[in-house]
Amino acid sequence: MPFWAWIVLVAGVIALAAGATLGGIYAYRAAERRLLLQLVRSREGLEFVRQALGDSLVRIAEGSEQELRVFADDPDSVERRALAEVASRARLLADELDVTALPKSLIPAGEALADAAFVIAREAGRVGEDAAGDAAIEALGCIDLEAVEQYYRAAVSAVRSACETCGLEDSAVYGGGLYL
Repeated sequence: MPFWAWIVLVAGVIALAAGATLGGIYAYRAAERRLLLQLVRSREGLEFVRQALGDSLVRIAEGSEQELRVFADDPDSVERRALAEVASRARLLADELDVTALPKSLIPAGEALADAAFVIAREAGRVGEDAAGDAAIEALGCIDLEAVEQYYRAAVSAVRSACETCGLEDSAVYGGGLYL
């Protein structure tokens, strides 16, 4: 085999290796970005359940004494079902985040989101179906909104940090569509 053929062969192998390496890096970054967008959507879901918890508590607090008694005595009252739905959705979100495989750079954001979802589920679920009367009102009073806000702010900060690290400049979600 002539010498020039060896040079062409070696150059081809080097070009192929460089192309495969660049392709691998591009594929990794694309997957990382896709997973980051999934975390941004999870953050928006977390915002939804946090807001629903707050709205339910405001409606209960602003309700009449009669409405508070219905809440306390009836496990099927509208506000008890709303709190149960918030707890269920937050649990689903936490479970989904717990099993999502993430690259090392996104693990802190995923863990922070999962922790916040877990806290929201725990707090929204304090008034269970079996609580009645004064026990339900006492459980309602034990809901720790400060912990919910603390974990939520930490999750938002972690996602924002991950967006900055990955070069994602704007992570606003509007109406289910992502605008970047």
